[in-house]
Amino acid sequence: MADYVGLPPEEVLERIAKTLKKDIGPAVGDAYPKTQAFMASVVLQKIAGQIRLADAHAAADKGDLQQLFSELGSVNGFYDMPLPLQTAVKTLGENLDTAGVSAVIRALYATRSELGEKRFSDMMACVRARLRSRVNREMSYSA
Repeated sequence: MADYVGLPPEEVLERIAKTLKKDIGPAVGDAYPKTQAFMASVVLQKIAGQIRLADAHAAADKGDLQQLFSELGSVNGFYDMPLPLQTAVKTLGENLDTAGVSAVIRALYATRSELGEKRFSDMMACVRARLRSRVNREMSYSA
């Protein structure tokens, strides 16, 4: 166990996963425990991937939210938006968080008739593109 001291958490998880997959799983005779060892290995590898990519994904998420804020403000002008939507977009820009995106989505649907279908669709397309980017990043360690 001494060789694990000082390793980053994701590397420790990778080593445990490798041990489960290469040593423990094959040594188990019964099908159910063998399958559990292999599945535990897979789960640990996925967690290791999440940990390894956490900082890069957090930075990319912030960048996406900043880009969303900029895009929403440029779709026919910020000050031409209904007030509830202006408030939600401004809050998104200040906090750059998931709650801000949720508030923007709620405000978009609440002001849909005021915005008109074209503008609503354009703004929702911006939101969907940023959310899709996040999903794509999160899928990178589940492949």
